[in-house]
Amino acid sequence: MTKSELRKARKAARESGKSFDGELALDRGETSHEFTETPRGYRARERWARRYDNLNGAPESDYDM
Repeated sequence: MTKSELRKARKAARESGKSFDGELALDRGETSHEFTETPRGYRARERWARRYDNLNGAPESDYDM
């Protein structure tokens, strides 16, 4: 499915009250982040690096292991 087809299918599922199963499922937190080699990706990677550099080894949250 293309992005637009996925959006339309998710919108229809939302309106009918169905859950996002199969191809409609959202992938959140299951894979690592990848930054593209575009100006937007470089900015995102820079923000990520600054955030983790500022932690200076401290845990990010109570759930950080």
